[in-house]
Amino acid sequence: MGFLQSAAGLRSSPVTEKFSCTQGLKTKLPVRKVVFRTEAANYAVDDHGQLARPEDLPLSGKRVLVTAPRRYASRLVGRLVEAGALPLWIPTIEITALNRPDDLKSLDDALTCLEDYTHIAFTSSNGITAVLDRLEALHGGKAGALKAVHRAGLRCCALGADADVLESHGVPCSIRPKEASTLGLVKEPSQTATGDLVEPPVVPRFLRALEEAGARPRRVAAYITQSGSAARGCRAELKLLRSGVVDAVAFSSTAEAQGLVRAMGGTEGIKAAVREKGVVLAAHGPFTAAGASAVLGVSVDCVSKDFSSFAGLVAA
Repeated sequence: MGFLQSAAGLRSSPVTEKFSCTQGLKTKLPVRKVVFRTEAANYAVDDHGQLARPEDLPLSGKRVLVTAPRRYASRLVGRLVEAGALPLWIPTIEITALNRPDDLKSLDDALTCLEDYTHIAFTSSNGITAVLDRLEALHGGKAGALKAVHRAGLRCCALGADADVLESHGVPCSIRPKEASTLGLVKEPSQTATGDLVEPPVVPRFLRALEEAGARPRRVAAYITQSGSAARGCRAELKLLRSGVVDAVAFSSTAEAQGLVRAMGGTEGIKAAVREKGVVLAAHGPFTAAGASAVLGVSVDCVSKDFSSFAGLVAA
């Protein structure tokens, strides 16, 4: 049985677009309603149902540096604002569509033989959007794309809130692991794909874990992850990080930590900010925390326990 993984292709070439790091951040003003809820907190109102005072918000006045690409940053920044934080944005990575003929051919080859696979695993909402967009191009629109997916009989897998994105496009999410991580994707589909298997050990790579579980995965790049414009367009924000004005840095992926290291010209500046200025490093889940720690050479101590959405990262 085959297992198709939709993922990102990695490139280190810089983004040519120049970003303004102080614009484009979407926020919501909590006016007489609960903006969102998490198990940890209800940030818009207090325990008595009254509008919360700014100074009572859990992250009141904290300057939090967000390193996520534009699409994710807008969601995370909104959560942070609602919790009282003052977000700064440095896009250390950017997501772009495939643009090389060879890359598109590889994706098209996989999407034109979906019947050869039992599962398709989406490890990000970017992968969902990229795959469905390409299916629409191949099958003459949304109706044709959905028909191709249903005809293939695929079991689609997605992480956390990404499952909602998948279903909003009309594609049922068959597997939404309780643990919103690639390891969670290994645990749950493995039984339906390969029988009653022993859970694989903790492994650093998703494909290797699938192989150890007995599946036959194929990795297909659906989009490009590349360096962001941080070094060129965000000098002011980087200066605030080095000087300790920033209270915390929030990573939603290991690639973002790699991008920050490139933007700062190495790990020494980050280590100094943590050890000498007291900057807190936060990560969206334990796997991102482990990856970022390895990249930065310093421990990431603030880790979200619920990493199915950015609400968990803010609550941490």
